[in-house]
Amino acid sequence: RTLHTKRHAYLSFAVLLALVAVLIGAGFAVQAPWPILGNALLISVVRLLAAYVISLILGVTIALLVSLSSWGDDLLPLFDVLQNIPSFALIPVFTILLGTGTAMIVTFAATSIIWPIMFYATSAMQTVRQEEQDAATIFGATGFKRVWSFLLPLSFPALVTGSMVGVSIGWEAVIGGEIITHAQGIGTMLDTAGAAHDSGILTVGILLLLIFVFLISRLLWIPLLKKSRQYAD
Repeated sequence: RTLHTKRHAYLSFAVLLALVAVLIGAGFAVQAPWPILGNALLISVVRLLAAYVISLILGVTIALLVSLSSWGDDLLPLFDVLQNIPSFALIPVFTILLGTGTAMIVTFAATSIIWPIMFYATSAMQTVRQEEQDAATIFGATGFKRVWSFLLPLSFPALVTGSMVGVSIGWEAVIGGEIITHAQGIGTMLDTAGAAHDSGILTVGILLLLIFVFLISRLLWIPLLKKSRQYAD
């Protein structure tokens, strides 16, 4: 198993080096403005991170309220209706309230990311077996301690899965929001390159985005998925 893990790590590293080499070669070939591309990607990443943190806090809070309250089941249909509202239909509302800058894009992305986190966490909390709940009570897990030491660890695998789904949707929301509002970011840069028929910058920008997503998957999501299996066991 250790040998398999090392081989997998070496293979992942080799793939990453190959992707970076392709990206650098393509960049030199089309004379891509690396500082501008890097800054645009960084702006979009910061927006996505802010939206994710907001969604995680709100999603877990709502999941706890739904799971612990006597009227939680009555709220689930309402949240189901809210999540089925086309997210891009909310952009005019957010634009009127927040303008066309970062605050609007972060809010818009958060409204897309929150739902998988909230529903996955709610499902995990509501399917706890009675004997597990009784055991937690016997060992003194009540009040805030029950939430922190029992429900949240129990929901960890669901939160990881919900976060992966939510962040993938969040990327679409951030880039789409930037394109629609023309706010600075990787989305606007790609849109501008496409409108100018600059296939070189467009190609390098997409490659840069794909490599970053690959890095996040390898360095964050895969380790968290492995860790979540321990909680599931």
